[in-house]
Amino acid sequence: MNIIIKNVIVILLFIFLDYLWISFNIDKYNKNTIKIQGKLSIIKWKQIISIILVYILLIASIIYIAIPFTLNNIKKEDNIIEKIYKSIIYGGSIGLSIYGTYNLTSLIIYEKYSIEIAIIDTIWGLFLYTLITFVYLNL
Repeated sequence: MNIIIKNVIVILLFIFLDYLWISFNIDKYNKNTIKIQGKLSIIKWKQIISIILVYILLIASIIYIAIPFTLNNIKKEDNIIEKIYKSIIYGGSIGLSIYGTYNLTSLIIYEKYSIEIAIIDTIWGLFLYTLITFVYLNL
């Protein structure tokens, strides 16, 4: 399959899965935001631009770091179990690092940041990057 098509597929899958994750967990995120700042944030242009830039950076980390890092460690003879393992170790480690850094930094900066959200969101980063990398390997 053409690399551009593969990239488009994993980008759309990433956005869709993250949207679902946020949608299913919005109540937890909202409660955490209220606990930290006393109210929900009002989405203005600054926040919209920031959201777009965050997703550009996350997508770039998948396309230019997680996937190539994994591809460099995959052999043609690797079976499905080895591909899953390598997707976790190489692709998932990038998600763990990014989401973990964000959540641990939030725990440092915000006294009332939820440890539960930090742990769950960090695991989500590991899972999401693992899945996206694994899907890419199998397209």
